[in-house]
Amino acid sequence: MTVEGHEVIHLATSSADWSTDYELALATTGLGETSRRVVLDDSRFIADRAALDVSDPQWGTSRVRTGVVMGAVQSGKTASMIGVVARSLDNGVNLVVVLAGTQVSLWHQSMSRIQSQLDSGAKPLLRRVFMPNPDDMSQPRRAGPAEAYGIPAGQAARALGRGRPIIFVAMKQVDHLLHLGQVLQNVVFPAAATAGVPVRLLVVDDEADDSSVADDGLQWGAPGLDVYKQIPRRIVDLWEDRSSPGRTVSEHVFATYLAYTATPQANFLQDPENPLAPRDFVASLRTPGPTGTLSPRTLTYRVPEGIRGWYTGADIFYGDLASSLCLVGAATDPGSGDPADGAADEGTVAEAKSVALASRVTEIVEIIDATRAYLLAAAIRLSRAPGRIGPASAGTVSFASSEDVERHVAPVSSMLIHPSSAMESQFEVADALREWWDGDASQHGAGVLADVEGNEEAWIAWVASYRASSEAVLAAHQVPGGVPAGRSVPEWDALRPLVLGEIVPGTSIAVVNSDPNADERPSFSPWRDGDGWHAPRNHSTIFVSGNVMSRGLTLEGLLTTMFTRRSSAPLADTQMQMQRWFGYRGAYVDLCRVFLSSEQLQLFTRYADADHALRSQVLAAMESSEILPDFTVLQGHSFQATGKVAGLVGRQLRPGSRPFVRHLNPEGEYDVNLAVVSEHFAAAERSGHLMKDPRGLLALDEISLLECADILDRMRYSDHGRLQLESDRWRALERQAAIEVGDPEHPLYRAPAMTGAGLDLGSRSPFVIAAYLRFWSACLDREVRGLFTDDFPPQRWSLLSRDAKRLNQPRFRVGIRFGAGRPLAAGPFANLGKELGLEIRPMARHTTADGLAADWGSRKATGSGYVGDDVFDASLLSETVPLHPDGTRMEGAPGLVLFHLVERSDVGALAVGLSIPSGGPDHVEAVSTLRRKGARTVGE
Repeated sequence: MTVEGHEVIHLATSSADWSTDYELALATTGLGETSRRVVLDDSRFIADRAALDVSDPQWGTSRVRTGVVMGAVQSGKTASMIGVVARSLDNGVNLVVVLAGTQVSLWHQSMSRIQSQLDSGAKPLLRRVFMPNPDDMSQPRRAGPAEAYGIPAGQAARALGRGRPIIFVAMKQVDHLLHLGQVLQNVVFPAAATAGVPVRLLVVDDEADDSSVADDGLQWGAPGLDVYKQIPRRIVDLWEDRSSPGRTVSEHVFATYLAYTATPQANFLQDPENPLAPRDFVASLRTPGPTGTLSPRTLTYRVPEGIRGWYTGADIFYGDLASSLCLVGAATDPGSGDPADGAADEGTVAEAKSVALASRVTEIVEIIDATRAYLLAAAIRLSRAPGRIGPASAGTVSFASSEDVERHVAPVSSMLIHPSSAMESQFEVADALREWWDGDASQHGAGVLADVEGNEEAWIAWVASYRASSEAVLAAHQVPGGVPAGRSVPEWDALRPLVLGEIVPGTSIAVVNSDPNADERPSFSPWRDGDGWHAPRNHSTIFVSGNVMSRGLTLEGLLTTMFTRRSSAPLADTQMQMQRWFGYRGAYVDLCRVFLSSEQLQLFTRYADADHALRSQVLAAMESSEILPDFTVLQGHSFQATGKVAGLVGRQLRPGSRPFVRHLNPEGEYDVNLAVVSEHFAAAERSGHLMKDPRGLLALDEISLLECADILDRMRYSDHGRLQLESDRWRALERQAAIEVGDPEHPLYRAPAMTGAGLDLGSRSPFVIAAYLRFWSACLDREVRGLFTDDFPPQRWSLLSRDAKRLNQPRFRVGIRFGAGRPLAAGPFANLGKELGLEIRPMARHTTADGLAADWGSRKATGSGYVGDDVFDASLLSETVPLHPDGTRMEGAPGLVLFHLVERSDVGALAVGLSIPSGGPDHVEAVSTLRRKGARTVGE
């Protein structure tokens, strides 16, 4: 292979062992040995499948590979990112770009961590080029984008030619990406050609759903895209020439784009034609917890240190411990919230103002009580660190080193109040809190001290609460030996002096937002001045904040969160990022509290189920050698998956309570369905289990969910069969529910293959209805996350009793409806009529070229009950089927499969409808209407 007249040399990996150095750096972080091993194992898995050798045929003609790595909120994605970079460098990647946040603080935070952990080996200057130069970025006058990423061509050529990789840590901002792209295309890529080496570029995009999704309803490359979506366009510009889209700028440039995020809904739902859409690989990161194994991979895994080493996420906060850790309050209840919009008269306005004032008073009262909870939790945490000094004392002491600070100072504690995205609301809440805090004396903490004296019972109540939650945590996770010393909750008399002497005087209140008048960003590390080293500035802090705390920044020692924020149109990915209480808090999770509304708790719980469903699919796809599948992204009736992608609608899993297949085979063609269905009733007659009536026939043997699905799957159409989108959808559900080869329900979707274009009948396809019935059968013995029942209000499927689900599963009756048309003189049903001694007349229904013009026909309630073909069986049997007020069948009732024999040609035609009882699994899937238009059939 040659590049511009130069022979390309495939250099061996440089002598630096990046992974070994990173493993040593990781050992200093406090992460347990097993968790470190998982981080490194997953990093190897991802790197070895993402950034391939240039000789690998998987690159294709584009020389670009894209993928997604899905983590959990605050679960350690940065550790994985650094591990992937280290492994990729060991594998011969010679150019790395890490896109590290859209804000300067996050950029610098990531840059510092990457340098300290990735670049920790001996003589770093001799083994890599690191841009921007960390020393330059620490100066009072920081370099601009042009200076920060500028590298001389000669230096780049020498580095690449000698096997020294170039590492850029860039801010994800338009000007930064513009200058970085110019440096890569005008300097680094030509320098590699001069040195005779291929460019193996790895682009790692942190928080890749934030600004990097190029989907706003415009097709990629359409006029105006650059105006609305500059960042994704600039990311692609790192390796692509706009005049030659769809491949790298040169034959010697190979680019891997790796998107890291905890909320990849938009990444998966965006138009697959977008260059940054994942097409080649996916991975789901694992977290330590109470269950799971290392091999085979599960979403969580056990660690020997037990709860102290766990990631405390949704399963902890919204599972068995929800009642202990999540407290529902009146101020956060939407019923006592903001006044209604459009108040017209003065009386309504006055009433609205009164409601708003009452709501704010209630909110302040609850914030004060939550603050008591925080101060007491911080005191308990201090009591669990004997020999260390608290925030008040630590603020008066200088230390000889940062290690001395870590050794002698108690752990950081913090509280977050998240009232609203409006900055004025955040300042108002902070002012009200300070007014209570300082009291009449206008002295820091005087009001709190007075509150301890005047409302001591409120403080004592929190002691009891923490003692109960400590016992609940240990009991729920079977920690033996009672409450250990590190988990004990002292009596109030022992905690009172800690609250008054250390926590209150050492605690500050800070507003952190983008307003110029706000406080500085949190600082949780020891700091140094001329007097020596000092305890963290935010040793004990109550933060009042909004969106700036929603991504990237971790609040160390977060004990208490007051989440009063509301949204009229909640977005799952946005609100999931607001769960700052997630993280590695197992050592003190019994002291954590989240104050929120019942509605918000329900939303967070449903987000968690949807997240679990998606991560389960991604984990299953990691173990597959097949082409990257589509993934089912869930949303709900009351929330959307994301607001970053245009054209999304919600599609329910359940095909409805009375789905009807109107479609008919073209007139004049041989219709195999007539023979299949007539034989079913002939067999029932031969067994003596057939009810005959001029209105139709009813087989008296009820059939199971799987048998009903098999009947539907025997239907055949000349212009409808297997669709790729449907196949992908049900394969995703198989992964979500762990339905494997050998299970009676596998595969769920069994539509026949067909050649050429075919109709997409959606939920009116018998094969889709059959797949749903199989899925219901599979879920009877599975606690599948992300599903709910079709009740109102819906219940989480995973919480239902398996025995109850099995007991109430429906069995179906199979019938066929005749009509008042001309008697059939030929065909399978004419022959069936002779065998039964009946004159079979088809239904005189209006048809179009595609099938019936309407569904079931008339349905109504009469004085004697509900009448309609969807209760055809009850009518024939003279029995009452339990129905909901809308006429649909209740849980536990028998179901009905009713074929409709329709007058068409000489032999008739068949449509089919089902009356499905309630009680089955359901979900709402986020579907792109733009992608749905591209549905295609799967040929043989």
